[in-house]
Amino acid sequence: MTPKASILVIDDHPITITGYKTCLEDSGLSLHIDGACNCDEAINKLNNTKSNFFKMVFLDIKLPSSKTSKITGGEDLGLFIRKQFPETKIIVHTSLRDEQRITNIIKSLSPEGFLIKSDLSIKILSDSVITVLEGNKYYSDSVRNLSKQSTSYDDFFVDSLDMQIIYFLSKGELTKNLPRLVPLSMATIERRKKRLKTVFGIPYGSDKQLLDVAREKGYIL
Repeated sequence: MTPKASILVIDDHPITITGYKTCLEDSGLSLHIDGACNCDEAINKLNNTKSNFFKMVFLDIKLPSSKTSKITGGEDLGLFIRKQFPETKIIVHTSLRDEQRITNIIKSLSPEGFLIKSDLSIKILSDSVITVLEGNKYYSDSVRNLSKQSTSYDDFFVDSLDMQIIYFLSKGELTKNLPRLVPLSMATIERRKKRLKTVFGIPYGSDKQLLDVAREKGYIL
């Protein structure tokens, strides 16, 4: 008898986890579905199932940071999974629809699957799992259309260090304190902030304006 494939659904809304679990377990696929509502719970479950590792995770992007702030959100959690569990496939599922943000996630994580929550149906959910478990990629129509619209962002990428800068500023840290929190010099941090403001369309904007745009685009909560 073929063992069930284990899937971890990561989402801060328990009702979403329950819905995915019901739909996938009723689909006739041989699956075991588990859930995690935050970064810390997800890391704990991933670390404690190495002998029977999760073949796949559904990864929400808009997640609160871990308690230690070492993981700043969903995208950062995805990078952790890529590094620590390279055999685990990632399907991003998100409510975000900003072209720049979608493109950045694709560049950052290169997920095996990518779904927009508002487009989900039982068929799309089950098709994505089947396709990815078979070793292929599954990007929903909306994701493909949004990424096609984002050609103006091809040369721009918000990396994990940029994300840390934005994250700690959003937590009230002053720029002068960032070098003790982010492994960069003050001069490099200032250059990165300037570049972020330029690409976000506010080249002479304040840090508050930077955070407002970053929040609007879904880089921070």
